[in-house]
Amino acid sequence: MTAKSLLLTFRLDQEQRRRLKARLAREGRTMSEVVTHGLRQYVQGVRARGGNSPEPPDPPRLPERIAGRLRELRSSGRSDLLSATLAALSEAGWPLRPLAEALGISKQAVQRRIRRRIPAELRGHVTNCEPPPPFPHRREASTNGHRPHLTIKIDHTLRAAAHQAAAREGNSLSQVVETILDRYLRHGLAGEDQPPASRPARRSR
Repeated sequence: MTAKSLLLTFRLDQEQRRRLKARLAREGRTMSEVVTHGLRQYVQGVRARGGNSPEPPDPPRLPERIAGRLRELRSSGRSDLLSATLAALSEAGWPLRPLAEALGISKQAVQRRIRRRIPAELRGHVTNCEPPPPFPHRREASTNGHRPHLTIKIDHTLRAAAHQAAAREGNSLSQVVETILDRYLRHGLAGEDQPPASRPARRSR
């Protein structure tokens, strides 16, 4: 890595991280190698398309009965129960945007509430947490409200180009990285004709 490198942080589920670690070890690769290769292909693809991708679909709206319940909890000052309900809705698959719109607050404010430590007894009082209808969306937080962070080094120029390409398509860089790793788990490193297993093993210096 050159001096012109930045740290790229994203989240991975424990199970996904375990599977990635096993495959990387089996193929003699590193996480940085896979992500860097995927980001280069992603940037090239976006540039080839001219950035004219379809607009990302809007997430579904929260049912009025659930939105009304959230507003009632907020107006009555039951802050802990509101946080517990938001966390349960997030775990059920609802993205931040419709939760924020229901309360008239920012997505960051919703996320802060979701990440609070919720007393166990409050979870039993949470109701109306049905999942949203199917729609394309990013992986949500795990049941404890967090997914472990993973940090790798990435070339500054590539990171900037990937960030710009992702924003042009209505995605976040974390979403792009998650997609790259999901694809690697299913299909291996994209664009390689030679099976990774046939590569010579790396020698430690």
